[in-house]
Amino acid sequence: MTHVPFAAPSIGEDEIAAVTEILRSGWIGTGAVAADTEQDFRKYLGVEHCLLLNSGTAALHLALASLGVTAGDEVIVPTVTFTATAATVVHVKAHPVLVDVEAETLTIDVAAVRQAITARTRAVIAVHFAGRLADMVALRSLCDTHGLLLIEDSAHALPAQRDGVAPGQVSDAAAFSFFVTKPLTSAEGGLLTLRDSRAAATARMLSTHGIDRGAYSRFEFGRSPHYDVVTPGFKYNLPDFAAALLRIQLGRATALRDHRRRTAEFYSTQLAGVPGLILPAPDTDDNASSWYLYVVHLPEGVDRDAVAALMHARGVGTSVHLRPLHQFSAYRNLPGARGLGGYPVADAAFPRLLSLPIFPAMTEDDRRTVARTFLAVLAEVRGG
Repeated sequence: MTHVPFAAPSIGEDEIAAVTEILRSGWIGTGAVAADTEQDFRKYLGVEHCLLLNSGTAALHLALASLGVTAGDEVIVPTVTFTATAATVVHVKAHPVLVDVEAETLTIDVAAVRQAITARTRAVIAVHFAGRLADMVALRSLCDTHGLLLIEDSAHALPAQRDGVAPGQVSDAAAFSFFVTKPLTSAEGGLLTLRDSRAAATARMLSTHGIDRGAYSRFEFGRSPHYDVVTPGFKYNLPDFAAALLRIQLGRATALRDHRRRTAEFYSTQLAGVPGLILPAPDTDDNASSWYLYVVHLPEGVDRDAVAALMHARGVGTSVHLRPLHQFSAYRNLPGARGLGGYPVADAAFPRLLSLPIFPAMTEDDRRTVARTFLAVLAEVRGG
C-alpha cells in the first residue's frame, strides 16, 4: 500500500553540507552563522530588525515582552489559532481577548476586532492561517487610529503577500516558525522581526538570559569572560547548525513555495465540482499564499473524523487545523469569553475542516493518490 504522510521536510544535499560544515567548525552554538542568517532574513523580508530564536513561540513571547505588553493589558487574538498565540499573552500576564474570524480565510475578522477594543486594549495579534495573510492594511489602519500595537503570528506564512504587503512589513512585530512541518524549516526555530530598534535590543538581550553579551563573544579567544545580567531573561537563542540549515532553506523559499502551490492547484482541479465541498481560494496578483496547508471544508453533515480515519487506513495522512481556542478548557473561561456559539464562524467551520497533505517532497504519484483516496472516501462516507 502506498503511504503518503501528512507532512515531510524537504532536505537536500546543500542543507546537509551546510550543517556538516558547522559541526566540523569547532563552534556549533549561536554565533556568526546565526548573525549572517538574520541579515539574510532582514533583506529578504524588507524589515528593520531580525532575531533568530529557538521557536515561533519564543518569538511571540519576546514580541510582547519587548514591546512592553504587561499585566492589565488586553490583547485581541483570533480564536482560530494555535495555543501559543494566546498562551504567550498569558505569560506576560496580559489578558487574551478572543474574537471570531472571517468565513473565507479563517483569519481575524477586522470588524470583530473593532468591536472588541476597550480602554485596556494594548495590542492586536493577526494570525495568518494556512499560508494566507490576514488583512494587514485594514488592521494597521485600525491599530493606528486607536494607538494599538499590531503583532503578526506568521507561523504559516512565508513566503506570502496580500495587497503588496509581506509579513513583517507593516506590523510592529512579526513572529515566524521554522518547525519541521513549516514552509521553511530548521527542525525547531523561530524568527522575530521588529520595527523599533530599542525593542529589538531588548528582545535580543532577553533571548539570552538577560545577559549583556552573547556566548560567542564571551568565549571567543582572548575576550573577557565577564558579563552583566541586566534583567532575568530566557533561553531562546538558535544555534549555528540550525541557522545554517535555515539559511539554505531561505535560498530555496520560492522553489519550495512553488512546489506547494502546484500541489494546491492539482488538488483544486481534481476536487472541483464536489457538491458541498469548499476548497481554498486560488492565488491572485494581490493575494498569494505560502500554501503551508491545504484546508478543505467538508460538505455539511459529513463526519470529518470518519473521513480522516478512513484516509489513514488507506495510507494517506491528514490533520485538523485548528480547533478554536474557546473550545479548550484553558481558554473557555477567560473573562469575556462567549463560549460555544459565541464565535459563529469558527464554531461552524471547525467540524468541517480537514487538512490534506501538501509538502515540497510530494511526487506526482503522491498527489494523485491523495486526491483519488479523498474522493473515494468522501463518497463512501456520504453514501454510508
